Amino acid sequence: MSGAAEIENGSLGRIAVIRLRPNEDLVTGIETACREHALRHAVVRSAVGSLVDASLDAGGKVVTVTGPGIEILTLGGELRTSADGTLSSDLRGTLSDSDARVYGGRFRRGENPICITLELVLQEWVPNDEECPTTMSE
Repeated sequence: MSGAAEIENGSLGRIAVIRLRPNEDLVTGIETACREHALRHAVVRSAVGSLVDASLDAGGKVVTVTGPGIEILTLGGELRTSADGTLSSDLRGTLSDSDARVYGGRFRRGENPICITLELVLQEWVPNDEECPTTMSE
């Protein structure tokens, strides 16, 4: 095995069950929910919902999926707060359009409006400050 991997020790904390409403953006809506629930770092545990339209970064290109009614098949990722208080997210998933074509990639900020609702579960990640992060390489 080559390369470096970051290993961060910590523990899982509180759980927040979130509902995003129609026309809220998936990425900014999840980030807002983290701020409202004081989650500095969080992971997406599960999600179910749909989008009006979708835009993903996939393999170095932008994939646009025209709806309405784009179903979210999977949604995963993490949200992190930097030392200066800036919250950033890395949210990835798979989608299906009305013709059952499947797309996957990283959700683009401001380009993924919720159709009916998005329900998701976020879980807080609490890193051990003294061991955050440790880089291990071979």
